[in-house]
Amino acid sequence: MRKIIFLAMTSLFLGIPISALAVPPPPLPPGVRVTVPLPPPIIFPAPPEVVILPETEVYVVPSVREEIFFCSGWWWRPWNGHWYRSLHYDSGWGVYGGVPFWYRRIPHDWREDYRNHLWGGHPWNYHYIPHADLQKNWRTWHQTHYWDKPEHREFTHYHDGRPYGVRGQDKGNREKGRGEVHVDKGQDRSQLNKGSTQGNLNKSSTGGGQKNLNKTAATGQGKVGQGGHVANGSKVNSRGHISKDQHATETEEKRK
Repeated sequence: MRKIIFLAMTSLFLGIPISALAVPPPPLPPGVRVTVPLPPPIIFPAPPEVVILPETEVYVVPSVREEIFFCSGWWWRPWNGHWYRSLHYDSGWGVYGGVPFWYRRIPHDWREDYRNHLWGGHPWNYHYIPHADLQKNWRTWHQTHYWDKPEHREFTHYHDGRPYGVRGQDKGNREKGRGEVHVDKGQDRSQLNKGSTQGNLNKSSTGGGQKNLNKTAATGQGKVGQGGHVANGSKVNSRGHISKDQHATETEEKRK
């Protein structure tokens, strides 16, 4: 009571309104949260068509001013410094804490690229995806990496200007090159083995005993027959030569 009287007299003396000297309200009790206002609804005459942004799995609704995205089964929109998401494109919005992780990959000038049909300064031949097709197929497209396949790409260059497919083609060429090298190496080994085998056969057939046999035949002693005998009945030793004693005996017989 005395405190109230003192504050009243002070306010009258200094000319300060009593409301300015009021004690601030106590903090909210635990469990009570400040409600964040929801964004105003967007009226769509029909379910919106979307366009997929290149290099992402994020779909946008380019037909409205507000930024509305679809990603991972949710509709997303920023408004008044907060992010909101919903399972429906036109209702059921709830506050999302923070910024979606995929938003960092979205170029800030994507609308300009959309208007100019360009991506990375090169053609972006996008097409509109009906709402029904999106709801029906987005899971399959995600699981099969549908939009990452060359036959489904709608752009020729990355947003930073790199030609699309350079890395993939290089990788393919490298893999193809490795395969060719392996085949060539295998062929080389086969040819080398074949050559070495043939070389051994040639060496066997032209060296060693064959050489000695040829040498024996060249001496006029005739060809070697079975049992290691020459045509005239003379024996040859293990090296394919006629012994000296036998050669002398045959010579003596001829003289007689």
